[in-house]
Amino acid sequence: MNDRKRYRLLVGIIVALVLLNAGLMAWMWLGPRNHRDGRPDGRSYLSKTLGLSEEQRTQYRAMRLKHFQTIRPLLDSLRQERRRFFELVGDSTKTDAQLMQQARQLEEKNARLDVINLRHFQQVSALCTPEQRQKLKQVLAERPGFSSFGGSGWQGKHRPDSARRNHSEK
Repeated sequence: MNDRKRYRLLVGIIVALVLLNAGLMAWMWLGPRNHRDGRPDGRSYLSKTLGLSEEQRTQYRAMRLKHFQTIRPLLDSLRQERRRFFELVGDSTKTDAQLMQQARQLEEKNARLDVINLRHFQQVSALCTPEQRQKLKQVLAERPGFSSFGGSGWQGKHRPDSARRNHSEK
């Protein structure tokens, strides 16, 4: 091939790659927003899975908003305390008793959060029909903390195979 043909081929490939890149970027920015990362949208997942009526959805949205307003300060505090706890990695002057006390404080906040979450789902359950309550129990059984292992992330069909933990190896 002569230099002129190589140059044209190279320019053609570069133009094609630029157009492909621009198209991909446009699709990413303008495409559907609720399932971009492959996970179900938390706001609509429960409503759709349970088959909530429009009236139930309205009540659920209000409950959900109130729930997150309640737990947000606790989550922020827990995050800060956990950060401070793990900043002690370089501090060997703390005794085991001091570290256990800080760990117990984290456990206590986690327990409060679990109780608040359970109360929220009890309210959601009261909103549901008997069939929806059964489905809610199934959905919660797939969630971390509700499963027998208390693993992280969604259990079952909501997580890709590569992300599932093999609990039998523990």
